[in-house]
Amino acid sequence: MDQVLLIEDDYEISHLLELYLTSTQKYQVTVAHSAEAALSFLSKQSCDCILLDIMLPRMDGISFCRQIRRQIYCPIIFISCLDDDETIVKAMNMGGDAYLIKPFNKSVLLAYIEANIRRSRLHHPQNQTLQIRDLQLDPVTRHVAKRGQELLLSPTEYELLYYMMRHRGKFLAFEDIYVAVWGESSYGTVRTLFTHVLNLRKKIEDDVKNPYYISTFQRSGYIFAAK
Repeated sequence: MDQVLLIEDDYEISHLLELYLTSTQKYQVTVAHSAEAALSFLSKQSCDCILLDIMLPRMDGISFCRQIRRQIYCPIIFISCLDDDETIVKAMNMGGDAYLIKPFNKSVLLAYIEANIRRSRLHHPQNQTLQIRDLQLDPVTRHVAKRGQELLLSPTEYELLYYMMRHRGKFLAFEDIYVAVWGESSYGTVRTLFTHVLNLRKKIEDDVKNPYYISTFQRSGYIFAAK
């Protein structure tokens, strides 16, 4: 079974989610009611997915995500009652892979968990470090750096960058990228891809409005480092 770490300070919500996830017989769930308790758990054991509330006592969820993302690769799914764009964008920029707004359907949560765990396991490391201009990606350690400074990428952003760097200068259709990174068809909805590419651009480009690395081509795909 996959190990899920649920970080939620509401005892009733955490209990209901734990019961639901364990009832599927797919997940072993550990509940932490604070970021500090979660850090203690992660110092001793790994997990396959993290469900993270934002409004936690003392250290909030976004700060927690930023702190652990440099050491932990597993998917992080934010679950929060905060639905403003600024909070959502900040959470994703700090390394989140998905954002669910409370209240949500439990089956939707299950789909998010399954999809993110599946996607995190698609990557098959090669030994050769990839470098394009001042951007460097190490597929063994999964570290990405620009001008020698490590970049904080979510697993999805990493997979996107890894795929694009391996296909430098080639036209990559939106649907082909989606299938390669998510492992399934987009069924005509690629807005999730656009969101993650925008977040990735903010982290690797010097000028998002005049990108060097990720260029949109004829509104049908991207070309990486074509210049």
